[in-house]
Amino acid sequence: MAVLTLENIARDFSDGRQVRRVLFPTNLRFEPGELTVLSGPSGSGKTTLLSIIGLVLRPTEGCLHLGERDVTALSDSDAALLRLRDYGFVFQQPMLIEGLSVMENIALAFAVQGARPPKDLRGKAEALLESLGLHATSHMQPRLLSGGMKQRASIARALIKDPAILLCDEPTSALDAESGQAVMAILKRIAIEEGRIVIVVSHDARVFPYADRLVKLENGTVVADTHERYAEAKETR
Repeated sequence: MAVLTLENIARDFSDGRQVRRVLFPTNLRFEPGELTVLSGPSGSGKTTLLSIIGLVLRPTEGCLHLGERDVTALSDSDAALLRLRDYGFVFQQPMLIEGLSVMENIALAFAVQGARPPKDLRGKAEALLESLGLHATSHMQPRLLSGGMKQRASIARALIKDPAILLCDEPTSALDAESGQAVMAILKRIAIEEGRIVIVVSHDARVFPYADRLVKLENGTVVADTHERYAEAKETR
């Protein structure tokens, strides 16, 4: 799977009268098999950074590479196709559609892009739900699930298309401690065992122990990055 590289990525916002820089030039490299947590106080730039990584926002400056491909200036349609193919998203709220079963919610991952679900969708989804501890929920509606189960179902929906990159925005903040730990353990396993790039935005210190790498932002600037320390630790194993 491809490496994701940010080179001098910066972002400005304008209110029509003045331009404000919310993310200063940032250089980061994300590799498969690693769970990275982006942390920082409200307004630190972490959600802006995640939105740029996810091709939702364009950077004002700098380049974003996925493997050897420069994806910085893709058209809106090409960026949308790349997101649908290579990215999975998990949000603070599961955003499951009431009235549809868990299986039908998972199938929506294909309907969004107008694609037909694969013939083996049910078998693949059942196996995925089994791996997430949701083996008996495929026919159930979201209202019958706990908060933690709903979030795991949203992870299944994000993973059904085998994305190379999984982006999670505050995935545990609405969960109790036990459910949050279960979700983070799943995300950690997905990164390590399945070799995906997993990036989690969170201000919840309870998720930090699950990180292979912790990147801290303040006022739009990366002020701490444990990448080198973890790289050295891995080399000595």
